[in-house]
Amino acid sequence: MVYLWLIIRITLLGYERIAGKKITTHEDEILSSWAFFFFSFLAFFPFFNHISFISLKTAIFSGTIYAFSFFLYVYALANEDASVIAPLYNMNVIFLIITTAIFLDEKITITKILGSLLMLYGVSFLKKDNNLKESYKNILKSKGAVAMLISSGLMAIGRTIDGYFIRNIDSLSYSISIYLIVSIYFFIVTMIKYKSIKPHIKIIKSKISPLISGGISNAYSYIALLNMFKYIDVSIAEPVSMSSALITAFFAKFIFKEKVAIRILGTILLILGAFIIYL
Repeated sequence: MVYLWLIIRITLLGYERIAGKKITTHEDEILSSWAFFFFSFLAFFPFFNHISFISLKTAIFSGTIYAFSFFLYVYALANEDASVIAPLYNMNVIFLIITTAIFLDEKITITKILGSLLMLYGVSFLKKDNNLKESYKNILKSKGAVAMLISSGLMAIGRTIDGYFIRNIDSLSYSISIYLIVSIYFFIVTMIKYKSIKPHIKIIKSKISPLISGGISNAYSYIALLNMFKYIDVSIAEPVSMSSALITAFFAKFIFKEKVAIRILGTILLILGAFIIYL
């Protein structure tokens, strides 16, 4: 069953960044965050009856962390190529090794360390220059790339919390509750900023197609991840789904005309690093 959830996770997550890029193009990042996450929440409509007070209470803490993380994710998509953001999205694997060791008692092994080093090397190919130092400088000069790295760190904390709570609560109920909480956070902030509902209506009208496809992809890729947690460790579930970055690169090349050749090599190194971590 874990393989089915893995396939669903990889496919949907691969397309999610493409939809996210379309949503954020020429739009305010915080408003895009609300629209993206709100439509992800709406994608759960057939299962709204699963929401419970316990799941809402449990999801408040992780939902708060995810709100910051997801805003930075959307900001990253708005300010950097999707073929760069997709691999950096998966850097939370390295953060997960640390957080799950501290909070979930998962072991830090030699293979996890070696895999992490290979992943760090692979990152240098995303903004390739004459040498490693300059390549890493290019990453740090990109506001979108830095935002994604911070988002990945916050995401690792959220995933660790997920791994703890999902053992004792229905994954669907927990997921919907998180999306509801984050949507409310973003709605409050956007209302404070715009003092009107008109911008919300405008972005829905202009971005309806990517909002629907992106919302479905985002929502159900997360459900797939939570179900994977039931079969494998949280520090393994994330890295094995990293191949979704290759799907993102494929779409980015043909839809946004991004130059992905050298980045694919970096992504493959990241994936190999993840497999070493798995071994």
